[in-house]
Amino acid sequence: MVYRLFGDAVIILHFLWILFILFGLFIGIKYGRLIWVHLGGLVFTLILNIGGWFCPLTYLENHLYGLYNPQLSYAGSFIGQYLQRLIYLDLDEAYLRIAAVIWVAINLGGYVLLFKKRKSV
Repeated sequence: MVYRLFGDAVIILHFLWILFILFGLFIGIKYGRLIWVHLGGLVFTLILNIGGWFCPLTYLENHLYGLYNPQLSYAGSFIGQYLQRLIYLDLDEAYLRIAAVIWVAINLGGYVLLFKKRKSV
């Protein structure tokens, strides 16, 4: 039971991390010091997708759910199953990786504009 709870906690953390990667530029504009955490996350996302690797949280989720029920991976709770559908979209992996790289490029472009604007002020 405890492994399922830990697995659910990790999938919630994973979902929050994805939201931060998606919207971190706006959060960073409001709370300046978070810019560096978001930039680090963008670089990490870029490295993972160019390298063809999965997020370490994915492996941790699988491991914890596997400890809970070895016959099933992703044997999480009701909430965990719905978050899994949001995190692990039923799309070709290549499309997801391309979309992630494009999203990182858009965010980095936003940061370039933000830093240029701050430098000129």
